[in-house]
Amino acid sequence: MTVLGIVSVNMFLPSLANMARSFSISYGTASLAISLFMLITAGLQLVIGPLSDLYGRRPVLLWSLTLFTCASLGTALAPDFTSFMVFRVLQSAVIAGNVLSRAIVRDTSPPSEATSQLGTIGMAIALGPMIAPVVGGVMDQALGWRSTLWAFTGLGAALLWLCWVDVGETNPRRGQGFTAHFRAYPALLTDLRFWSYTVSMGLGMGIFFAFLAGTPLLGAAYFDVSESTVGALIGLPPVGFVIGSYLSRRLGTRVAPPLMVLAGRLVSVLGLGLALLLWTLGPGSALSFFLLMPVIGVANGLSTPAGMAGAMSVRPDLAGSAAGLSGAVTVGCGAAMTSVSGALLGTTPDPTRLIWLLWGLALLSVLTALPALRPDHQPEPAG
Repeated sequence: MTVLGIVSVNMFLPSLANMARSFSISYGTASLAISLFMLITAGLQLVIGPLSDLYGRRPVLLWSLTLFTCASLGTALAPDFTSFMVFRVLQSAVIAGNVLSRAIVRDTSPPSEATSQLGTIGMAIALGPMIAPVVGGVMDQALGWRSTLWAFTGLGAALLWLCWVDVGETNPRRGQGFTAHFRAYPALLTDLRFWSYTVSMGLGMGIFFAFLAGTPLLGAAYFDVSESTVGALIGLPPVGFVIGSYLSRRLGTRVAPPLMVLAGRLVSVLGLGLALLLWTLGPGSALSFFLLMPVIGVANGLSTPAGMAGAMSVRPDLAGSAAGLSGAVTVGCGAAMTSVSGALLGTTPDPTRLIWLLWGLALLSVLTALPALRPDHQPEPAG
């Protein structure tokens, strides 16, 4: 459920150029299939979470997967770019799997166990973007650019069947009505611990996306390395994320979520601080700059599962809303730091600027994680 929403972005990336030629459009126009898809999925998270709190996880999930499957079939058969984009926008319903997988984990597990299980999910989240573009590229070359869309249709149908037979309703507090739900919603929005978890996760994602946006610019204009090398360098944080997620899975049942979040953010400060020293005092080579960059992923792998579990535990009766809102904020932080990184490096590709930005965001993420350490005296609603 979690991975399909991510794969539906990354797996289609290698097919953009061939799709542009097929529809006789520019590559920039074709890239809307990625950028607009991501923008809409960010907004949908704000809607899907509350809907699942009101009406249940299962119906929202099944309807979303049905829409994704039908929309995938539409993209595979689309005769022109306009109709393709209509169906591509509808495909964004797949983000429900990402949001609701987290909420279902929280529904069925206490916070400590949820952290461990979300760590396992995090490993899949990291591996998906690494593997999906390779698979998509092979399929495009062997079977044409529409083959990826046919694969989405099949995957959507298979996941819909699996969820139909295997995923029961896990939200025991559904059906309270809009009035009761939105009477409780301000308690979530005004809870400092929720925003502590959410913003610290968002800043961690911002560090990754700032690195992601800056690496191609520095690789080409400053370090003069090949495109394949740039691709390998971009893969450093995801490798670290797998390691951090594995540690979360092992430690999540023994360490409280606030401490796990703080530990992850401290890892980012210390690791990027060492990277800053190495770059400042070292030979100024690509090796000295990128050597410690996997620490970005390790830190996020440690803190993100615990941050998700903590944000949804503030008000368990609003776990879906918390999952959607924190997910949207995290995506927004990533998008914002992509722009900031591009603006900093666009005129003068200077590694020093990027590494100071990364370390500054890491320090800020530690400060925002501190309020989550406050003890929670609010009892969890029964059910």
